[in-house]
Amino acid sequence: MCCKTKMKIAQALRQLMEQRPLSKITVQDLMESAQMKRQSFYYHFQDIYDVLLWIFEQQIGQPLREHPDAGLEEWCIQVLTLLEKDWDFYRRAFSAPEQVLLRNFCEELVRPKISLHLFQDKDARMLPRPQAFVVEFYTKSAVSYFAERITDRNAVNLEDARQCLHSMLSALHPVRFTQFRAQAG
Repeated sequence: MCCKTKMKIAQALRQLMEQRPLSKITVQDLMESAQMKRQSFYYHFQDIYDVLLWIFEQQIGQPLREHPDAGLEEWCIQVLTLLEKDWDFYRRAFSAPEQVLLRNFCEELVRPKISLHLFQDKDARMLPRPQAFVVEFYTKSAVSYFAERITDRNAVNLEDARQCLHSMLSALHPVRFTQFRAQAG
């Protein structure tokens, strides 16, 4: 029952986001659209952004966690494929004023993959400061780049994005960091 209620609220939010910006949607609007009592909302979510994060987790987080052993390039291609399935929704979500919450969610997904790819350790917090900086820099850069591509009003060529991603990841190949690791370690 709990999950069905969350799905109903999430679906109502998605429908409302097709009609107006997220910043113009209230909890009251959302619950009226879902044909539910307002009190039910707070049993499941803290605010509208919490609903948005729940949708992100269901549509992106869970599918990505199902393939923990995927290499970084394969994993990033999967991210693009998941985004492509619902591009308009993600464009609207990343256009919201509080997109920092969405970026943080995405960074939490990306950071362990980049850390593992570069330094063979999923937990960047355990790395020496210079290496942790590199992981954080590439994590924020990747998330910012794709958030900008998503919100760009021009059509995004996903094949071009895949090729750019391949080039970036080739440049980040761990062999290139051998000397850096020796100096930092």
